[in-house]
Amino acid sequence: MSEKVKYIKYCVFHPFDGFYEAKNRGRGSLIAATVLLCLYGILQCVKVQYTGFIMNFNHITRMNSVTIFISSLSVMLLFVISNWTTTTLFEGKGKLKHIYMVTCYSLLPIIFIDTIVVFASNFVISEETVILTALSTMGMVWFCFLVVTGLCTIHEFSLAKTLVTLVVTAFAALIILFLGVLFLSLLEQMFQFLYIFIKELMRRI
Repeated sequence: MSEKVKYIKYCVFHPFDGFYEAKNRGRGSLIAATVLLCLYGILQCVKVQYTGFIMNFNHITRMNSVTIFISSLSVMLLFVISNWTTTTLFEGKGKLKHIYMVTCYSLLPIIFIDTIVVFASNFVISEETVILTALSTMGMVWFCFLVVTGLCTIHEFSLAKTLVTLVVTAFAALIILFLGVLFLSLLEQMFQFLYIFIKELMRRI
């Protein structure tokens, strides 16, 4: 277990070498990646509820931890699937599991820094919130850097081509989201039709 934790740390500070070894030498772990993804989902729930009142503009009474957790994970999984479908068209060398590991491993800076921010937000004054906001932004920038370098490595793309595929990935995600909403809407209408049909049938019987 300690070896897996050390390897995640290695990927965060040496992304090119780390993700190259994950792809070509079988290092990395889908279980460790999933744990990081779940920790990220839990952290989003914690941020809503326990961020200091100076920085917290959420309505805690309306909070639904399950919805926040599932939404957080869904966004990441949507990105993974969208990038896989896109890079397949661009002849990317990375497999779905490699994209998943890159995305989840890249979450570590966000998890680490935002945990500190949530804790510290309960002890700062309003003038000091700028520091915590800067820290949180640094975690997001670090995450983006790791994702870009990781995708460059596993797909064997140039930086320019990786950025192009990320733009196309965003469009693919919107299309998948639209089709998903459309499917659920049609499914709901079908169930309503069946319910009304069975109800009318029972009346006639």
